[in-house]
Amino acid sequence: MKISFKGISFLITISLSSILFAQKRTEDFTISLPTQKLNRSFYKTITVIDNRIDTASIGIVQQGALNAKARVVPTSPLSNQFQSVLNSVNGENAEDGSLVLYLKQLYFAEVSKAFTEFGYCYFQGFLFAKNEDGTYSLLEKTDTVVDHKAADVTKEILRKGSDMLGEFIAKNASRKPETTEPHYTFDQIKKFDDIDKQSISLFNSSQLKDGVYKDYLSFKSQQPQQEITNVKFYGNMPKIVRIYETVDGKEREIKKDDIYAIIYKGEPYIYLPIENLFTKAEKRDNDYYFVGKLRSGGPNMANLSIGMFFGAVGVLLASNPAYPFEQKIDYINGAFIPIKEIQSKKY
Repeated sequence: MKISFKGISFLITISLSSILFAQKRTEDFTISLPTQKLNRSFYKTITVIDNRIDTASIGIVQQGALNAKARVVPTSPLSNQFQSVLNSVNGENAEDGSLVLYLKQLYFAEVSKAFTEFGYCYFQGFLFAKNEDGTYSLLEKTDTVVDHKAADVTKEILRKGSDMLGEFIAKNASRKPETTEPHYTFDQIKKFDDIDKQSISLFNSSQLKDGVYKDYLSFKSQQPQQEITNVKFYGNMPKIVRIYETVDGKEREIKKDDIYAIIYKGEPYIYLPIENLFTKAEKRDNDYYFVGKLRSGGPNMANLSIGMFFGAVGVLLASNPAYPFEQKIDYINGAFIPIKEIQSKKY
């Protein structure tokens, strides 16, 4: 399933408290080895560059009748597991090529509602193939979620996630990059996020375009869908509570629903549904950061979400209060990545 911004946002703003509850419990994870051999494989080795924020685990699942939180922990290093998958699909005639997986995200998450559980596995990364001259070319870019719904989803979502990873390697082991793909050194691959952003207007434009952006696609390509003529700030804070357009010479308020972001006087502001306002984003280290509140899941499924579990953020969130967090925009899909809790009482 190809991930959308709405889909990944569903995975973002929940229960970061699960991390704390899950510190002592673990659930083992091993990528199941595919049983079928490939007719032809071009690669014998795979190297993993693990660029995840939390490299110690791959998410949170629920164990037992009381749904105790447990960290999903690989039974062996992921680099070894991916190599085992490649070994298992290779036949006797496999060629001596090499792959490099730049791993951005890999995690499992679960949420419960009434007598039903929803499980997810999220996988994001870049796969490169080594060329004859020692450089590398992009073979595959993935940003994918698999899900499962049942009374108890843990075993099945772990299996589905395992199958997804095995299929990803098997599918690409029999492919070569397009000859038109650029060539990169290994050192460039280790910093590939910066290279990938070079093709995105949001990250390389000297001046951002004012207007309304209803989705991340328009925002990153800098194609506003509606003009803004005026805004109303929340006191002296860098937050906008109302936005306006001018129609037939008269100022009219623009509804904030279904807006991803706005740019006003060259500055980006991200819409936060929990606060029903736009908060200013600042570019730092070639990423866009902002502060916004996160809340754990409420009673309505439409408002439930699952934490992306980017490491132990060090805060226990109750079911009702919302807490301010520094977050950044995932440049690939526009999702909001929690970084750390903001302790300031001024927020």
